[in-house]
This record gives sequence, C-alpha cells and structure tokens, in this order.
Amino acid sequence: NTDEIESDPCVPYNATLPNFKKYGRRISEVKCDEYVWQRINREEKANREFRCLAQRREEEGSEETEAIGGRDALPGEFPHMGALGWKAVEGTWIFKCGSTLISPKFTLTAAHCSKTPPDPKTSSRIPQIVRFGDKNIIDVFANGLPPIDANIVTITVHPQYKSPSMYNDIALVKLYKDITFMSNVQPACLWSHSDTSILSSTATLTGWGVIDTATRKTSPILQAAVVDVIDDELCNKLLQRSCSRRWCGVRDQICAEKLEGGVDACQGDSGGPLQVKIPLPPSGEGSMHYVIGVTSFGIGCARPNLPGVYTKVSSFVDWIESIVWPEEIM
Repeated sequence: NTDEIESDPCVPYNATLPNFKKYGRRISEVKCDEYVWQRINREEKANREFRCLAQRREEEGSEETEAIGGRDALPGEFPHMGALGWKAVEGTWIFKCGSTLISPKFTLTAAHCSKTPPDPKTSSRIPQIVRFGDKNIIDVFANGLPPIDANIVTITVHPQYKSPSMYNDIALVKLYKDITFMSNVQPACLWSHSDTSILSSTATLTGWGVIDTATRKTSPILQAAVVDVIDDELCNKLLQRSCSRRWCGVRDQICAEKLEGGVDACQGDSGGPLQVKIPLPPSGEGSMHYVIGVTSFGIGCARPNLPGVYTKVSSFVDWIESIVWPEEIM
C-alpha cells in the first residue's frame, strides 16, 4: 500500500530501478540516470531508517534524544574522487595522481599517470591502488575508520597516446572488485556533448596535491578550486609561446584557469577531474557531477594568462563506453 509506505517510515522500502534505456540514447547517459536514481533511493532509505528509529524511541519514551542527531552526514561533496597510490619504499602509499569513479569497476585518469618517472621513494613506476572516501586520504581517517582502498587490475591507456606527446592523455583504471556505492563513494557522470558552455562557464577542479602518507607532508584534505573555462581560440593565443614537439594547440582538450592567476591545475592532481555540478531533482538532496575534463598539464603554476590544459572527456566517450560497458552499448 503506497499510502502506508508514505506515512509509516518503518514499512520496508524497496523501490525498483526504472528502465532508463531508450533507443538512440548513449549508455553513459543511461548509467548517469541510474546513478542519480540510486543515489536518491539510498538517501530516501537512510532517511526512512532515521525517522523510523526516532519514532520507535519516541514510542519507547527514550530520553537519549541527542544521539538521534548523529545520522550519517549528507554525501561528500566530491564522492567520485579517487587517489592513485604507488607502493612506498618506506611507509605505505604515495599518492601522485587523481582519478574519477565512473562505474563500480572503473575510474578515469590521465594516461601519463599510468607509469611515472623512476622515483627512489616508490617501489614501482605503476600505481597499485585507488583510495576512495572523498575527503581525507591519510592512512587512518579522523573517525578511526580505515580508508577504502581498491586494488588495480589493469590500466588501459588510450591507443593514440604516445608519451611524451600531451595529446589523448586519458586512461581507464580497472579495479579488482566492484566498488559498493555509499554516501561518500559514488560515481560521477560523463559529459558527452562537445559543447560544455551549455552546462556552465566555470568548472571546479579537485585534488589533494602530491601526498606522502608516511610523512604527511602536505594537507591530506581534498582541495577544490573554481576556474573559468576558456575557449580554444583564446587558449591557443595565450599558450602560443609554449608550442613545442610535445604540444602545439588545443586538440580534443579544454583550457581552464582564473586568468588573473592564483588558481590552476597545480592545486588539483594530474588525472583528477575538471567537473561541473548539477543539482539533483527536488526530491533528492545534494548534487551530481559531470566530468568534462581530465587534468593533463599546465605551464608553470597558476601564472596569470597561462591556462591549464585538460583532456576533453566528450571526445573520448565512445572509447570509454566500449571498455566500461561493452555489453550494454546501445
């Protein structure tokens, strides 16, 4: 009885995932709708459990009211963020790149993060884990819980990426086990249209910077910065003097920065997302993020009129879908 479910939070709540598949829709768009629905559904379930507990305590006349306020916080602001970890020679992990969770099994990163230059502090040039949990990536969270570490099985680099060239700088990281989505670990959506201006003229980049968990050298708290998306023509003009054999002009890329300086990709991480936040429908709290770019490179750091360059996700959605959802391509 729907009315009973509406009025009594203690009635079991099991909604069925609608079928979002329609002829002609991209699989990544279908998945985005599914993720939004699942997220709203998870929050509704948690909300009902909280209300049910409160109702039962009231019926039992319990005086422990202050504990009721201790329900899970709302989902993390950037729950799709994952840090790529390299095994440290001393200590546990060293995090050098960011990534974006886009399905239970895959995260999106930069191709140049798949193998880093030799480093005496790490035992391998290839990352071995992705750490999730939104905000703080030190070895023990402030609440005493261990972080969520997922082992990496393979990293698929885009077939047209040829180091040291900076084009096609995109890769997919396959995880050993499916990630269970929860309030602070949830996927982002892929923006599949070539025009990003219809979303917003600004975007947010996120990252931790390079973190060594053994020494805790820099802040392990996730950083976020709002930047302006710059059109290709202006970007080419601003970066004209940076033309070299490695890179010369925007191609399947996005440029972004605060043109007056002070905010740039160096405040994020290589491989991390350039994203735009979209509010959820009124029934759901919070928002979802569309990933429009993957942090690739910058000239210097946060210098005025020198934008950072990001791999443009929409140019690579066909390739991403063919690897992440091969059986479901419509």
